[in-house]
Amino acid sequence: MAVVSLTIFRSEPGRAEEHMALHMEAAERLQGMGMAAAPLQVLAGGDIGTLAMSVNYANNAEWVAGTKKLQTDASWQEFYRSAMGTGAATQAESSLFTDVDPNFQAANRTLGVVLAVQWQAGPGRLADFMGKVAESFPHIERMGGRPRAMQSVIGAHPMTTLVSTVFDDLDAYGAYADMTATDAEWQAFWAGALSDPTAEIIRSGIYVNMMGA
Repeated sequence: MAVVSLTIFRSEPGRAEEHMALHMEAAERLQGMGMAAAPLQVLAGGDIGTLAMSVNYANNAEWVAGTKKLQTDASWQEFYRSAMGTGAATQAESSLFTDVDPNFQAANRTLGVVLAVQWQAGPGRLADFMGKVAESFPHIERMGGRPRAMQSVIGAHPMTTLVSTVFDDLDAYGAYADMTATDAEWQAFWAGALSDPTAEIIRSGIYVNMMGA
C-alpha cells in the first residue's frame, strides 16, 4: 500500500519568487536523498498562493525510513532551518494519504499535471461514495486521465478521500477537460451521481509539477 505525504507552504506577500527558489532546492535535495518528491505549483483552486511538495513512498515503513533520514541528515536540517528563517513562506498543511487500492504503486507514472478533488462522504454514505469513485475510473481512463484514490489518514482533512487524476502535461489536461464537457457517457454518469449526492467537495485544484514531466 503506497503512502503519499503532502506538505503545503503559503507564500508571504512579495516573497513568491524567493519561496519558489527554496521550494525547488528542497525538491532537488529530497530527490538527491532518494525520495520520489514532486514540487507542485497551484494553477487554480482553493490552495492558490501556495506551493506543495508531494512525496511517494512504497509503504509506511519506507515513509518512516525517509522521515528518520530527514531528521538525522545534517545538510537537510541546516537547509530547512535556513529556509524557514527567511520568512518567505508559512507552512499551511502536512498530511499523509494511503491508497484505497492496496496494490497500487506510483512507480513510472509521469507526473506533469494533477487534477485533485478531495471529498467528504456524507454520514453513512462512504461505501456508496467509494462505489461511485470506482465507477468513475473507467470513464476517466477512457478520456485520457490516470486516476488514483487515496484516504487521508492524518492532516488537514482526516477521514476524507482524495481523487487525483494525473496527466503528462497541460495540453493533455486541456484535452481531457474539453472531453468531459461533451462526453455523453461521462455526462450521464455525473448526472446520476448528482441526483443522489454521496459526498461533498472540500478541496479542488489543478497542480503542475515545477520540474516538468
